Order: sequence, then C-alpha cells, then structure tokens
Amino acid sequence: MGLVPTTIVPPSSRRLFIERAGLSAMLDTIGKSRITSISAPAGSGKTSAALYWFEQLKAAGRPGLWLAGRAGISDLTSFRIALKAAGVAAGLDWATLDPSGQNNEWFAIMAETATAHPVLVIDDAQLLPRDALDFITQMIASVRDTMTTILVSRGALGIPVARNRSLGLMVDIGASELRFDRAEAIELLSRTAGVPLDAEHMQLIIHDTHGWAAGLVMAGELYRREKAQGIGWTRLSDNLRAEFNAYFLEEVLSLQPQSVRDFLVDTAVLADLSPEACAAVSQDDDARRQLDDVYQAGLFLTAIDQERGRFRYHPLFRDSILGRLKERAPARAAALHRRASRHYAAVHRPLLSLDHAAASGDVSFVADQLEALANDLIYAGHLYRIDELGSDLPWPVLSERPMLLLALAWRRIRRLSFASAERLIRAAIAIRDARRAAGALDGHADETLDFMIRHRQIMLAAARDDMVAVEQQAEGLLQDLGDEHPYLSCTLLAQLMSARRELYHFNDILKLEAETRRALGRPGSDFASIALKSSVAPTLMAQGKTAFARRFLEEALATARANPEVGAGLAALPGLPLAGLLYEIGESGQAAELVAEYLPAARQWGFVDQIAAGYLVRARLAFAAGEMNAALSGLEEAHLVAIECGLSRLRALVVAEQVRILIRIGQIDEAEAAFRAGDFNADEEPVPTLHPTRQNESMAIAWLRIEMQHHRLVRVRKVAVRWLDFVKRTGSVRSVVTFELLLAEIAVLQGNRSKARRSVRAAVELAEPAGWTQLFIDEGEVIASLLTEAYANGPMLDAPADVFAAKLAGMMRSSPAISADDENEDEEDSVGLGSRLASREVDILTMVSGGLRNREIGERLGLTEGTVKWYMQQIYDKLGVRRRPQAVMRARQFGILA
Repeated sequence: MGLVPTTIVPPSSRRLFIERAGLSAMLDTIGKSRITSISAPAGSGKTSAALYWFEQLKAAGRPGLWLAGRAGISDLTSFRIALKAAGVAAGLDWATLDPSGQNNEWFAIMAETATAHPVLVIDDAQLLPRDALDFITQMIASVRDTMTTILVSRGALGIPVARNRSLGLMVDIGASELRFDRAEAIELLSRTAGVPLDAEHMQLIIHDTHGWAAGLVMAGELYRREKAQGIGWTRLSDNLRAEFNAYFLEEVLSLQPQSVRDFLVDTAVLADLSPEACAAVSQDDDARRQLDDVYQAGLFLTAIDQERGRFRYHPLFRDSILGRLKERAPARAAALHRRASRHYAAVHRPLLSLDHAAASGDVSFVADQLEALANDLIYAGHLYRIDELGSDLPWPVLSERPMLLLALAWRRIRRLSFASAERLIRAAIAIRDARRAAGALDGHADETLDFMIRHRQIMLAAARDDMVAVEQQAEGLLQDLGDEHPYLSCTLLAQLMSARRELYHFNDILKLEAETRRALGRPGSDFASIALKSSVAPTLMAQGKTAFARRFLEEALATARANPEVGAGLAALPGLPLAGLLYEIGESGQAAELVAEYLPAARQWGFVDQIAAGYLVRARLAFAAGEMNAALSGLEEAHLVAIECGLSRLRALVVAEQVRILIRIGQIDEAEAAFRAGDFNADEEPVPTLHPTRQNESMAIAWLRIEMQHHRLVRVRKVAVRWLDFVKRTGSVRSVVTFELLLAEIAVLQGNRSKARRSVRAAVELAEPAGWTQLFIDEGEVIASLLTEAYANGPMLDAPADVFAAKLAGMMRSSPAISADDENEDEEDSVGLGSRLASREVDILTMVSGGLRNREIGERLGLTEGTVKWYMQQIYDKLGVRRRPQAVMRARQFGILA
C-alpha cells in the first residue's frame, strides 16, 4: 500500500501565520500534556495553531510527527504506515514496526522513545476510520507521558478522554480560544489585504467576522480586490456575504447527509438552541440526538452552558443559512418562525415568542400572539414591546382582539395619550358586549376581560388626575380581584393611595399600608411593586414618614434598574419622587442627578407625581443656584405639558412654584400674571371647601403669597388659618408645616414677631422627624431671620426639634450677604445681617436714605404702598433693626449704601 507524500508533511506557515499571545501562553501546558484536543469548526485556525505549537516544540529539540487525515488514510493499516513513516522521518527508531503487527508490539516500541518525548499532531482527525481512532485511544493510554499527542478536528472525536482530563493531563482547545482578538484581527487583516485599511472599514470587518479566522482572511482578500477596483466597503457587503455563503456550502453543508442539512436549516431560526426548541421547530422527536451529532461534528455549534443543554450557531453560519432559507423558501421560513413562537409562548418566554412571531411576517399570527401574551408581557414589564408591534397592525386586525386593545390602551395611558387610550378601551368594551350577546364568552373569560376593562378605566382616570373617580371605583375592583391578579391589585392600590392623599382621606391610610404589604408579598408582584412603591411613597411623605418613603423608593429604583431592557422610563417612576424627597431633606446633589437622568423619560411611564417632582425639583435647584431664567423657563415647559395633557393638578403645582420664585426676586406683577395664567379666580378667597383637594391647596398657597404682597393681611390670615385647621385634622403633616410658615410670614407683616416665632417653632417640631430642611430655606429671608432670632446661639434644649432648628438657622445664615447682581460685593461679618439683600431691596433702601416715604417709593418703582411695606419688613429682618433710620445706618456700616 503506497503512502501519499503529503500525509506526513505539515503545511507551510510562511504566508499568514502571526504571533498570538494566547497561543504562546498555552505552549508550555500543551508540551507537558499527554493529549491536546483542538476542536472547532472549519476555518477557525486549528491547523495554524497546531502548526505553531508543533514547530515551537520541535525547535526545543523534541521529535515532531505530522499526520494529515485527509491524505489517503482509509483504514488502520494505512494509518500505521503513515505513522511509521512520520516517526522514521522524525528520526525515531521505528523502522522495525510492522503495519500489520499487534498493537502491543507498536506500543512497546513507541514507549521506548520516552527520552526523546516526541510530539504527534494528527490534523483532520475527524476523517480517520473508527479502528484508527481506537488505536489512538489505546496508544495514548499505553505510552502515557512518553509522547504528546495533538488531535485536530472539526468536532468531537468520540474517544474516551475523561480520565486524562480528570488527571489534568489533557488540554481542550475550542473555538473561543482560537478566536482572534481585536489586535490580532487587525494584524491578520492588514497582512491579508496587503493595503492600508480605513479604520472604520477595519472595525466593520472585525465586527462582522466575530474573530473567525477564515472570515477575516476572506474579508481581507475581498477588501484588497475591491479597493483595487475602487469599490467602497460596506458592512457585510453582498460580495463578502456571497463568499461566506459559498464557503459554508462547500466546507460544511455539502458534506452532510440530507437529514443533517434539514436539521441545520430548520434550527437556524433559533438564536439559542435547546433540545426542546429544536424539537418544536424541526418537528423531530429525536432532536436531542441530532443536536449532539451536529455538535460532535463541529458544525459551527457552540455550547453555551456547562451541561451542554443550550447551544448557539456561529453568527455568520446562522446568517448564511437563514439568508438562503428566506430567499429560496420564504414560506418554510415563516412556518419555522411560527413554530418557534408557539414553543416559546408555551414555556413562558414571551419576548422570544414575539420576536419569532414578528420574523414570520404573518400579521394575523403576530396579532394572535400579542393577544395571547399581552398580560404576561405587561406583568413582566414589557409593555413597550406590545406597543412596538401592535401599533403597526391595521385596525381591522386590532379591532378583533380585546386584550391587545387594552394592552395598547395601558401604554397610551402611561404616555398620557388619553384620547387614544379612551378609543381603545371603548373598542374593547364593544367586543366584550358583542361576545356576551353571542354567548361566545365563558364565565372565566368574561370575568377576566371585565377586570381588565375596569382596570384600564381606573388607570385612565388616575392619569387624568380624576382622583374622585379613582377612589370611587378602585376599592370595589380590588375586592373583586381578591388575591388573584397581583399586577392589577398593585397598580390599583397605588392609585387608590394617591387618590386618598390628594383628597386628604388619610383616615384609611393605615389599612391601605397593610394592604400594600400584603400585595407586595404575593408571587408575581415583583414588577408591579415598582409602580406601587413609587405611588405609595408620596403619600407617606405627605404624612411625614420620610424614612419609610425613602426605603420604598430606593427599593423600587433598584428593581427598575435591574430591568435595563425596559429603559429609563420605568426607573423614572421611583427616581423622580425620590429626587423630590432628597431635595426636601437637603441632599440636593443626588436629587439633581436623578432629575437629570429621569426627567426626559417621565412621560413614558409617569403620572402627575413623577412629572411634577421632576420639573419642580429642577426649577428649585436652578433657582438656588441663581439661574433664574432656567428655573422659570423650566416651569413654563411644565405648564405647557400640563395644558397639553389636561393635568390641572400639575398646572396648579407649577403656577404655585412660579409665584413663589417671582415674588422671591421681587417681580410681583409677573407673579400675578403667572397666577392668572393658571385660570384661577383671584377674587374669591380659596378657603377649603366641603371636599378640597391638594390642587386647591396649591392654588390657595399661590393666592396667599400674592395677597401678602398687597398687605391684605386680615383676609390672608383668615384663609391661611382655615387651611391650617383643615390639614391638621386630616393628618397631612407636610401641608401643616407649609401653612405654619406662611402664617409666620403673615405675623411678621402684622408686626407680631412673637406669634411668628411660635408658628416657626410649630413647623420645626413637625418637620424634624421627617428631616425637612428645604421647606424652610425655600421660604427665604423672613423665616431665616425668625430662626436666627430664636436659635442664633444654638439649641435652647437638647430636644431633637431644637437641635434641628439650630442646624437650620446655621444653614440659613451661611448665604452671602448681598446679591450677586449688586455692585458692592464686599464680604462683611454676618452679625446683625440675617440674609442677603436683593437688588430691589437695595433700591428701596437707597430711596429711604434720601427721605422718600413708602407711597413715593411705590410711585417711582411701580409698586403698591403695601408692597413697599413688605420689602421694608424684609429689610428690617435682614439687617436686624426695627426702624428706618437704623436700617439706613446699618446698611452704611455694611457698605451696602454709600
């Protein structure tokens, strides 16, 4: 039997071999091993890696034997002939070996080479006959450490190696170890192309080939040819794709039997291959064996778990098969995707199910899957995916599927698209009524559909801020739901809690808190807990339970951030209320970060609580930084959102903040204009009515601030006292603090500072447990002066409230003495100067020093006499005086007046 000369001749390494750090690092380990298995698909660089190690070990003085399984080895005898010839060529004393002799005779002679420690490389070992593989198995066990055997194959060889692996005497090299990293890919591309590569083109090629050696070489050669012809490069250009397709066809598919080809084509639609998924798409009950056979054959299939229960095709190989399938058999491709979609729906992987449904191109099938999976997707936080697919469906298809309509309605509600949501809900109701009339709904289906419709109606009312409707309807549905439908229960509880807060119905809050804890403990409530905790927290904050609210919001934010595929919109639910809480307790830095991150996404998921928190905190931070234009323009943007969406509570909150800021900077006329722009009646006293809301409270606070500027103090005090009495009865602690501070300012204007201090102390006692510092700071100089008077020398007692107040006084004394826009910015001792003077106050004080009276000053500045008196009172407080001459003298001492 003749020997094919190339059987024992290693290939040339001169042309494209490059130094690779990863291969070099493994050299010593491979050299000490009994057996090294290099198993990877075609074109992975197996032979090049084996050749590198072969030559390095030969250079170290070890005899090297190379066998090529492709070259004429058809049985055990021909294998032995080649092995003997390779040994003789390597200088081993194997001339007496008989190709037809006994195995023991061979192994005895081979074992005598222990001193030389030869290296045997068998390339394309997957082509060897079974008896040759059996011989190799016995050889490795017999000669042990006297020889290193390197087996190179496209797939697993099916020889027993477990013992050697367990003893650490075997090295496994797979596709991942052979994959070229970025630096290696660049060098290989450059050497293959032979011309300079554009950096962008280089990145595209590296990305497209995924480190596959043959792919890099093909791409480099094609780049050289196309560059020579003046053709530009694009990602996976048609020419490159054609080369890949031809390679896979010639080197892989054409070599397989028809059953394997069919299996490869059928399963190429799967991104991840499991035996169950493969059986579903191929309709082959023996899919487990087929999958193992494909893996063993090295057909570009990689195991992605230790147990080899899940696999993945190389992206280029999969793309090649899928491209041919869609081009030549689109109906078959669609059928395979439908099978995959049904399988993933059955095993509760709805996103994968939808991906395959969309890939099928079957509109009706997509709609069917969306209808069937709608609730599962919502409960898992994937409402956005329903919207992406469902929004493109034609109305005749949508109008027959009520669950899909209600899912889309929920998405519209979350995005504050109320008219569209209402239309979708009405369509779902029409379907329900028609099916009821036709007797087409069984009891369970009817009940479930009814629950969903009622839930969407309540959520729509909540988004519109119709809290009366929410309170009237939510509790009944909660009772009907019982312990089932945790998502619905959580979202309903969230809005019911919000409604109770906005309507000041705090009497049942403890009961709702208990319900909340129970709802959060139900299985399946993980995602829904984000909305529930985000909505419960503002209610807790209103009651002064800041620590509890903060814990809820931080937990919800962590849960939302753990769902990155849902996006920032979901995290805005807890993120923006948390920003509001942090701002109010003085942690402005973190509050600013949360607002910057989540305010742009507020309208994807948020209701009024989220939107208001984001815009108000951003405006307050800007105002505190002296950025007046940014603060006011941000509030104007929020006002437009409120008008666009019909959110009257948001509008009231924004207007109240606009009024506060404008009055703080002395723009009284502008404050009144902002109040009128909110469509509020400035002539009626906004006392709490029979059923007041927090929206009414915001309007009342804005009205009080404006009326105080006009010095209508009797009227103002009456309204503020009415509100204070009301919010005290309801248990709205934060509102009590606000009205106590307003009454303190009114008392100062009335000249009763002792009463003002009593109001401030009452506010301090209520604010201390919650840690509210910013409520005092935002009120400005009058409150600062009262705190300074009472606590300038530290706390009077060791009581927590006194310590808290002293801390507040210190914080409020730390601001600069004079506004940044004042020409004189000399720093002075702060003794006697409670806070800075605004530019308008300096103007008034200058006129006072010139002998003008309040009425004359008002005529010159366009202010009422009452407003001038207001400014004078603030000047007195800041300078620590009680009379006009003292104010002028003190201002001159501080250099404020010349």
